[in-house]
Amino acid sequence: MVLSCALCLVGCTDYRACYNEVLKEISSDRYNGRSVYGDGDVRAAMYLIDRLSEIDGVVPCTAAGPEDAVARPYLKSVVEPSGEGRWSVVEAKEKYLPWLQHFQFPMNVMRGAMSLSVDGVAYAPTFDYTVKEFSPTCHGFFKVTRLDEEAYRKEGFIEHLSSGLYRDQFVVIDWNHYLEALQPDPFDKYKPYLTELSDIGGIILQQEEQFPYFKARSYYQTKMPVIFVNGSFPEDAREIEIHLDAEMLPSRDAHNIVAYLPGTDPSCDTYYTIFGHYDHLGYMGAESMFPGANDNGSGASMVVTLAKYFSKHRPRHGIQFILFDAEEENLLGSFFYCENPRLPLDKIEYMIDVDMVADDGDHLATQITPGGEAGLERFRQINASSKFPPFDIVMEPMNDDSDHFSFAQKGVPGIYFETIGSIIQYYHTPRDTYENTRDANFDRLFHLITKFVE
Repeated sequence: MVLSCALCLVGCTDYRACYNEVLKEISSDRYNGRSVYGDGDVRAAMYLIDRLSEIDGVVPCTAAGPEDAVARPYLKSVVEPSGEGRWSVVEAKEKYLPWLQHFQFPMNVMRGAMSLSVDGVAYAPTFDYTVKEFSPTCHGFFKVTRLDEEAYRKEGFIEHLSSGLYRDQFVVIDWNHYLEALQPDPFDKYKPYLTELSDIGGIILQQEEQFPYFKARSYYQTKMPVIFVNGSFPEDAREIEIHLDAEMLPSRDAHNIVAYLPGTDPSCDTYYTIFGHYDHLGYMGAESMFPGANDNGSGASMVVTLAKYFSKHRPRHGIQFILFDAEEENLLGSFFYCENPRLPLDKIEYMIDVDMVADDGDHLATQITPGGEAGLERFRQINASSKFPPFDIVMEPMNDDSDHFSFAQKGVPGIYFETIGSIIQYYHTPRDTYENTRDANFDRLFHLITKFVE
């Protein structure tokens, strides 16, 4: 059952309050980081659909026919159609199913033991180390050794580490040397090198700053654990004790939420698409729950709040609102959607991706897809003439950090937004809580988006 909120969205015109209401709720502990753990993702989706269904004029954007196209993105998991999955046992499921698009993929999860000690000193997960998302179960004591400089070369790297020299040992690899010498594919820096290793205890990747948790590569398992540590890891480390439980789910069901608000001009056959992902990391070890407030409870809350606004200020064009699942698993929800769109992709006037917008800085990071240049210029004009203090709008190179990338592959014009300030330090940690978000940028970002569409 989904709990009712103290402030109902119905009749609410304080849009910042509406946004904070949704954000506080979906980043609370009751949703288990909006992951498959404890059906947190299903319960979060129920809550979000409840909020959308309260909004006048917003309706499910249903499929016109079968959604049976398989998504095969480059160096990412294959994504296949799915049935109702865990929704089949949800009470009053008929209310929710029209809003949903189902798909499935394999996924490695870590919901049990996760501990590490170095020479008898206990290390804290997310502070002193992170376990890479493709690591398998591992328990025991292992010697620690550092990889010799001459081993950092494309030819012979796999053969050397799999030679048996490092059996029952964890090998420390300098991450920067690894990248420079091996030059792995930027879309997957770990494959094929680490997946081909065998007869080795484990890998410790070291760089000066802590590497965050990231579940994008959770659709496969390596033969040994891979751990990231920062510059504080001792040069003279001799032995580690590790306890790690992992389970490979052959089929993890997932669910996009797709809604639509008709425009005022029935003859207009193009529409805007506004989206953000609502999933997050869940549990990485039994003691580490990731609430995902800024990432991306903030974007999901912004989408719901924008739907509320546009229901009262309808533009000429229709607006599609999508809350994607499985973004943290390498954008799989948006890749599946783009292979099985509910409305024609070539009719999208412009798409807007809001991801991590609860930070407090003036820096507004943007990426534009092919054809999105004119939209960016319009955003700059609105920003410069706004009654709110202007953002420092910075355009970054296109990458696959968020769901706009899937649409870029299809040639859909659009933009990605992320606010950056002091809150970025909590990215992909259990500290990404509602209390560690800021709504200082809400009004000016909300103004940018609403005025652009209007």
